[in-house]
Amino acid sequence: MKPSIRPTAICTAVLLSLTLAACSSSGGKQADAPASALATNPFAPAGARSYDEVHVGTLRVFGDSYTSIDYTQSRGTSNWAVELQTRGRTTGLENYAIGGAKAAKGASIAFDRQLDTFGATGTPIANGDLSIVYFGYNDIGRHGSSDNLRAARAGYYDGVNRLIAAGATNDKNRIFLTQIHDWSRNPRNDPGTASQVVAWNNFVGEQANANPNIVAVDLYTVFNRIYEDPAKYGFANVTSVNYYGSFTDALYQDPQHFGSRGQAIISRTFEHYLTRGWEWANTVAAGAEAAARLNKDIDDELLVLTYADRVKPQTGLRVHALGSLKQAATGTASDATAALRARFNGGNTSGSSDPDRQGFAFSYRPHGETGQKAGRFGMAFTSSQTPRYFSDRFSPLAQKNEFNTTSVYWQQRFGDLDFTAHAAHLRTSYENYKYDDLLNDRFTNSGTGTTWSFEQKLRHTSRQGGVWVSPWMSLTHLSHQLDPMLGHSLYTSDIQYTAQRNGQWNTAIGLDLQSDPIGLGRQRSLRLSAGLVHRVSLQRDPVQVVMRETGGFGAVQRESISLPTTRQTQFQLNAQLQLTPRVDMLATFATDSSEPDNGQSLSLLARLRF
Repeated sequence: MKPSIRPTAICTAVLLSLTLAACSSSGGKQADAPASALATNPFAPAGARSYDEVHVGTLRVFGDSYTSIDYTQSRGTSNWAVELQTRGRTTGLENYAIGGAKAAKGASIAFDRQLDTFGATGTPIANGDLSIVYFGYNDIGRHGSSDNLRAARAGYYDGVNRLIAAGATNDKNRIFLTQIHDWSRNPRNDPGTASQVVAWNNFVGEQANANPNIVAVDLYTVFNRIYEDPAKYGFANVTSVNYYGSFTDALYQDPQHFGSRGQAIISRTFEHYLTRGWEWANTVAAGAEAAARLNKDIDDELLVLTYADRVKPQTGLRVHALGSLKQAATGTASDATAALRARFNGGNTSGSSDPDRQGFAFSYRPHGETGQKAGRFGMAFTSSQTPRYFSDRFSPLAQKNEFNTTSVYWQQRFGDLDFTAHAAHLRTSYENYKYDDLLNDRFTNSGTGTTWSFEQKLRHTSRQGGVWVSPWMSLTHLSHQLDPMLGHSLYTSDIQYTAQRNGQWNTAIGLDLQSDPIGLGRQRSLRLSAGLVHRVSLQRDPVQVVMRETGGFGAVQRESISLPTTRQTQFQLNAQLQLTPRVDMLATFATDSSEPDNGQSLSLLARLRF
């Protein structure tokens, strides 16, 4: 006789439907993104996955001949701002710089007059725009400022505040204030101006540190490195003028100006400031993914109540192997599984995040606890590597994460309801790789962090004909802490990164179906199962990052790097072929709506129990 649907099943289904409706409307003003989307750089679109996607809306630049398009074009030299646009870092470019301009007021080409032109003819500042201010050379002059830069400071301060009033630091907008290279080392300049260069750069740094959305860009450090080691940066001559050589390996085109390669170095330095701190914050996203993957592994291997559990539950201590790829057998007191899994991903696999993970778990069910009061608890220990974002030597940005995890779990049955609790501690080690095509050089930064994950899941299981039907819902809280890190750069002094603890709340609802075994004779059987899950992030705190340069000026940059609201739907279909009581094969097909280019996978798993 076919059993009727119980009231508890109906109530659970209604509860899940209401939860799904509530979750679907919880995005707020932030755009939804895949569960694997990266932390959001202020200039990155929602769902961006790599350094190459950092993009400014409109770039507005104010400065002198080092920035002026008219001046650089008249000399046949590349322009750093134009190069940023050519490399796809900005859509629009408004260049107000004029050769000979000063920060001090009083001339028709000064900073305040450039701002007047912007106010009269420029477009209003919109969200995601960047303004760059680059003055100081003409204020110091060849022999130094006669008033010790008093007028220059006043004009600069007023100009920056006009930009702030125009909205240049609102929301995701930023102002970059440029600390100039050592002007005293230019050919024919007075070496005695070196102290004024340092004083000017300290002043610029103070203006930047007063506002979290203003960043001091340090050109002083990178060009001092070039003076000290020219070959590393592709230069053969950094002391004398060589007009024709300035297009390839000489720094100076004339006594006061860099040539094309010097302009390219300026461009790459600004580009560095557009992206730094972003890849570091993405370790938070990686930790959240690893915690979710661990909980799913434990569920799949240990806690999802199978037909065998319902019919003939096994009590006592069991030891299980967890993970995938070249997994070794694990000895046990009563049961063990050795697995070898081959995974085939559809679509573009260059950025595949499928991890190499391995580990083992203890699961204990007390003797006598079966049927309506069955429960079990245990611990799991896993180690995994995720080469996500890692492609090859020539990738501008790549990252690899390693996780060592300890997890405890408990499951208790209350009639037809199963309650599961997971608590996991993940210790993260990561490496960020950067390659610079201008210098044909790369460097690595490494660090550590910690993730805590607490998940509660409620599942209702009932039989509908020959199928076990299990709707479920879960609530997860994650807490992340990135340890302080000293980062290296090709262009700036070392950077001390620190971040506040970050928290997230996620919810999920799902439906699992599992058939009774289909007998094939000779102790062989086939069991079919399927699962559908919808995950939504309820709250994701931004990553508050502080970056302090260890160089002479000690500039500080503060960024609130947001994590996108995520919405993800996954479907999985499984077929398990039991060949003998100790040998079975499992085929799994899975799809992920948040991964349109790489969202399908086929897994084949052979298992031996002994």
